[in-house]
Order: sequence, then structure tokens, then C-alpha cells
Amino acid sequence: MRSIHQQVEINWPVRALFNYVSDISNNASWQQRVEDTEWLNDERNTSGARFKEVHANGKSHVLCEIAEFIPYQKRSVVSKNRAFQSTCTFEFEPCHSGTVMKVTMQARARGLYKLFDPFVSNRFLEERSRDIFRLKEMLELED
Repeated sequence: MRSIHQQVEINWPVRALFNYVSDISNNASWQQRVEDTEWLNDERNTSGARFKEVHANGKSHVLCEIAEFIPYQKRSVVSKNRAFQSTCTFEFEPCHSGTVMKVTMQARARGLYKLFDPFVSNRFLEERSRDIFRLKEMLELED
């Protein structure tokens, strides 16, 4: 499994940033590949809650499950489809007038994609890495 660790400071209060990132209806605004999201059950923002992401091509989707949810501190999401599995963990710490968001992303290819795992996983992680900085830029421009 490949992984990367990032840390970014975003000039938003910790509660506001945590709530924004945890609201799946915002995913399409800052995650390049996501077109739409929907909850799959009545649970929301709790460990075990599940949602579906539809990707920008409109043909593929990913099932996501919240693995860990500690309000205003930590949120971890496991995502799976037949070709891929990833885990994205966000940790939030107040810093000055903003928040330090630490992000750990892990990915591995599944099925036939395993043959191309280093390439596929690295590409996925690079795209997600850009999403983190897209989030920072977008939110700080709103201020």
C-alpha cells in the first residue's frame, strides 16, 4: 500500500474547516474527480456511516465508509471500488487564527489493476494531494 502525508495550514477556524470537510455535499467543489455524493443510510458523520461518490466521468462510483469520526479533531474515510481501495485521514489542530490540517492518504490497486499498482496508486495519491491545496486556495479566497 502506498501512502503520503501532508500538512497544510488553512486560515479557517478548526470547527468551520472540520464541518466543511465533513459535509459530503462539498466534496465536488474541492475534489477534482468527484461529481456528486449521496448518503447510503440514515447515519451521518459517525463511524460506520456510508456514502457514494460519483466520479466526474459519470460512469464510475466509489463506496465510502467513515472509519473514524472525532468531532473537530479527526475524520477517516475508507473508499473502495472493484479497482481500488484508499484511506484518507484528516486531523485538525487549531493554529493561530487558522487550522493545521494533517492528511494521510493510503492507496492500493485491486483486481486486474494490481498489475499496475505503483503507477495507479501514485497517480491517485498525486490527484488527492492537489485536492488538498485546491481546498486551501478555494476556502481562503472566500474570506
